[in-house]
Order: sequence, then structure tokens, then C-alpha cells
Amino acid sequence: MKKFLTAVLLIMFSMTTVEGAARVIERGSASTVHAQSIEDGEEVRLPPMDLPSMTEPPPVEEPEEEPPFDWTEWADPSKLPKDAPDNRPKEGLPDYTEPGVETEQSKTPTTEPTQVEEVEGVEFRVMHRDGVMAFALIADHEKYELRPTLARGIIPGRGTVKSMSGGTLAAINASYFGLSGEIYGVTKIDRTIVGTTYYTRSAMGINVDGSTIFGRVSYRGVLRLNGAEVNIGGVNCERSADSLVIYNKYFGATTRTNKYGTEAVIAGDGEVLGVHVDIGNAAIPSEGYVISGHGKMAAVLKNLREGDYVEFVESIIDEDGAGDFDAAEHVIGAGPRLVKDGKVYVNVVEEEFPSDIRVGRAPRSAVGVTQYGDYIFAVVDGRQAHSRGCTLHEWATILLKDFGAVNAINLDGGGSTELVVKDNIVNSPSDGRERPVADALILVKKK
Repeated sequence: MKKFLTAVLLIMFSMTTVEGAARVIERGSASTVHAQSIEDGEEVRLPPMDLPSMTEPPPVEEPEEEPPFDWTEWADPSKLPKDAPDNRPKEGLPDYTEPGVETEQSKTPTTEPTQVEEVEGVEFRVMHRDGVMAFALIADHEKYELRPTLARGIIPGRGTVKSMSGGTLAAINASYFGLSGEIYGVTKIDRTIVGTTYYTRSAMGINVDGSTIFGRVSYRGVLRLNGAEVNIGGVNCERSADSLVIYNKYFGATTRTNKYGTEAVIAGDGEVLGVHVDIGNAAIPSEGYVISGHGKMAAVLKNLREGDYVEFVESIIDEDGAGDFDAAEHVIGAGPRLVKDGKVYVNVVEEEFPSDIRVGRAPRSAVGVTQYGDYIFAVVDGRQAHSRGCTLHEWATILLKDFGAVNAINLDGGGSTELVVKDNIVNSPSDGRERPVADALILVKKK
């Protein structure tokens, strides 16, 4: 173990002290990019940022960027259009810690490499050049399993990545999320869909045998009852005006809805166990679900009676012909796509990401696979003196050329970016401490 650790430390130390090659893509400030029309896959070449070589410490001042995004406008439902659900990705959230959630302060990396103990079937890499520091863990897919996990076992509530990493090889932050821990992305755990989105965005599917598929996906849920067929608005998300939402066991004990709606409690075989009008907060059966309707959609449920039967069919639709996401055991949805079949492929416009995610340098997280199918967890630090972060195209290039990814998707980033290996935080979260997040991806040894 000591010989392996010594070798890893020497390799990573040499990587941090040798000046790397120039960047493949140089960009200017975010405000400059805003003035242009950017299409997916297009490289925007702007004047370089005059990054220092690693023979000199990088300056503390950040390059000029656009003003910080006002997240209060996104977080406050009263400021949203009445017909627009608050289901947009939030890469940077206000500084907020839930009661009872302990966070650990960041340790700013130096030129000293991170210490990672010897682990069979695992490679740890550090890339440090041009004022950017990134970390990657590559795990043998034949020895380790990859799966999503929720912060507290249910959708509401958040926790730190480290709190979700206990007993695992590694953990990395995963989905975009809301302040309550609501997941913004099509997500499946143990063959049950636990989160959805209104967008068509990139996801990774994990099959029972450990193989993976990558593609753009959308969610479709259909409810058939009393001879009618209606569409479901989402799963385990906020019930908006005139919408129909499904709540399953991953949402917790009850729906936490207000009294302005109708809820039907359904058993696992589709039998109606009860209908509650203008009550709210219905109990969720462990082997069933609750259909919660508001406004026009509430009327659809009022004609149901105890003992009736309903049929609920849902599907994760593959928009790229990549594979069968319905057959996948787990699915994690985030985006945008970064690497596709061994080439940089950033489709932020197609996936309708806002400018705060698609433009400028920032801390970022990603999950991908190598040509051998091995799993990659990768993060890049940003907004700090030792590492200023990178654009999505730069991040994709690092994943491809430095970490060997042939397919990869972007995960939530900003202050959420965190990689934990053997219970140690290996990067430096930009908030100065861990940010509580909704879920994580974990790697565990196969039994």
C-alpha cells in the first residue's frame, strides 16, 4: 500500500509542477459571449485570458465575469410566472444549510498532491496546469458498482456528499436540485423513477450488468382511469396549478401538499384505496403511490371511488436512440452532454440550459466512462486562487484528453462540486465548505 501511495504522490506532484500545454479553447468574459449566437458544438474563440504558467502562483483576482446571478428570483415562487413551474436547474444556490446538516470546511489545495490510499482496481489522477486544477477517480467497472443515492433516503431534504459516502469507495454530487431537495432531472433508483424534469436533457443509464448508456431523455407518464387518459406532469415534484403529480415512497411518508386539490391513494396493483378532496398531505403507501391533482386536473380524480382500478404507465423516452433507459436499473439526469463517442460534444443550446451554466468558467462535476467501460468521477475547482474553473468546452476537453472519457455528461456544479474518496474530500468546494445537495452518485465494491 505504501509503495502504491508513494508512486501516486510522485506522479501527481510532477503533474502539478510541470507547465502544461496551452488550452485548446480560449474564451473571454461571459458578457462577450452573450453578444454572440452560440450553437451546439460550436467553439467560440476569443482573446486568451493571459493565464500564468505554474512557475508563478496564479493571482487571487478572478478574471472579469458577468455579475452574479440573482438566485432569489429563481428560489421565490411568487416571482415566477403563474404558468411556469419552478423546475429549472440551479447550479449556484444561496448559502443555505438545513438544521441538523453538518458541513465540513474546505481545505484549499496547494502544490502538494491529495493523498489517496491504494485501492485495487482504482486510478486517481490530478490535472493542474494553466491555473486550473481538476481531479478524477477511475474505477474498474468489473470490480465496482455505480448507483445514485438520495441525501436522506427521500427526495425532500439535503445532505453533504460526504454524508452520503460512508462505506463507499467514492461519491460525487449529482443532480440539479431545488432548495427543498427536489431533483431537477429524470432520475431512477432501483427501477423506480424518483425525479423528472420538463426539459429534454442528457442522462446516463446504468444497466444491471454495470454497462452504461448516454443520451438525451424526456419523461412521459400516462394515467388511465374511467375510460380517460391523462398525462402526468411529474414525479415527486411540486404540484403546480392545474397539474397532476405522482408521489411515491421516495418522497417520504406524505405528499406535503396543501388542501387545495384532490388526492387518490393507489395500491401497487392499481386499486384505489381512498380519495381525499380538499384535504392534502395524503399518506403514501409503501407499495403504491398517490395521484395528486390541482385545479382542472383535480376534477379528473373526483369521480374515482374506493375499489376502482387505475392504470399508470410511465417511460423514460430516449431521444437519441442510445439505448433502453426503461430497462436500466438506475438513471441519473443532469447535463449537458460533454463527450460523445470519443469527441467533445457540448449541446447546451439544444438542452435549453441558462447562461449561468453554459457560459463562463466555474467549478464543475462530471460522470463518464472510458473506452473499457470503467467509471469516471471528475471535478474541477473554480472561483479560487489555485483554480479558476473552466468553461464547458474546456471541461469536456480535460475529460477527454486528461481523464480518458469516451462518453460523459455534466453534473450540477458551482458550490455543489465535490468529490469524496474513502471519506476524504479531495477537492476544494468553492463555498468554503460543503454545500448540502439532493443526491449523489456512489461507487461501491461489488459483492
